[in-house]
Amino acid sequence: MTRFLRPSVVLPVIVSAALLIVLLAVADLKKVVALLLTFQHLYLLPILLVLVAYEAVQCIQWHVLLRALGIRVPLRAQAFAYLVGQPTRVLPIGNFVENYLLQRAEGTDFGLSSAATLLSILIEVGVALLGLVILGLGPWGWLRPLIIIGLAVFVPTAWAVHLLHYRGRLPAWVTRHRRMRAALDEVRQFRVGAAALVHPRVLARGGLLGALYLILGGSALYLVLRGLGIDSVSWWEVLAVYFFSLAVALIVPLPVDIGVDEVGGVAALLVIGVDAPAAVGAMLLLRVLSIGTALVIALATIVVVRDEFRALLRERARPVAGG
Repeated sequence: MTRFLRPSVVLPVIVSAALLIVLLAVADLKKVVALLLTFQHLYLLPILLVLVAYEAVQCIQWHVLLRALGIRVPLRAQAFAYLVGQPTRVLPIGNFVENYLLQRAEGTDFGLSSAATLLSILIEVGVALLGLVILGLGPWGWLRPLIIIGLAVFVPTAWAVHLLHYRGRLPAWVTRHRRMRAALDEVRQFRVGAAALVHPRVLARGGLLGALYLILGGSALYLVLRGLGIDSVSWWEVLAVYFFSLAVALIVPLPVDIGVDEVGGVAALLVIGVDAPAAVGAMLLLRVLSIGTALVIALATIVVVRDEFRALLRERARPVAGG
């Protein structure tokens, strides 16, 4: 029980709750609830199908990146790790649960497979920013030059820092500790994985798949808005809103996803002319449907791929050497 009371767990929950409370207060909770009750259930099935397709394409991208890393484990193990880990992405560092599951079930090196996860996140950031440059966001004409100038400064700076760090040597005392040596080994494996993934063909395939599932995510938001009776915005505008909310959630240095994503999405929806109750209602409904779909898929995966789940439980029950 005490592990759930740690600051690393409690603080993100408080931040997420505070952001959602602020949004509901600004939009008027009664109006948001009243609008949600008018949702047209005819749109529910198309939204769920789009969300399932979203996860399917993400899983395919995961498979492509693992193959590029030379990780050869059964497809069912890859699908199990990804689909069961998917609902945890809303948690702090939850993106890497899939790597942990793959390590526990198949013995795959965590540092190596985490290179695929990090590249997937970077692809999402890149696609979202590129989409905003192409589509723009309503009257926010300053957004395009801000993104272009920001990338022109950030990319060379990050590359220079990487080169300096790569060439530097660690103090001798760092390698004396067992845990530090294990961590450094994972970092070395991550570097090996990152080098294998920085290949034009791999980046092209991963980027195309990333663009596809983000377009599906934006389409789900568009269908949610239509289900709420909002037909004054185009699919292209909603796609730009989705890109903006995703970019905010991934770039803003907060250890949470829930709340930050909604704030960015609501701000962007307000910019393109959607009123506050509809903006908040749409983002919250998309969040609930997304998490619900991910949980159902994860549970179905556990039932279908029972052998992988049993292997994971056996590994968890096995005592750790030296512990």
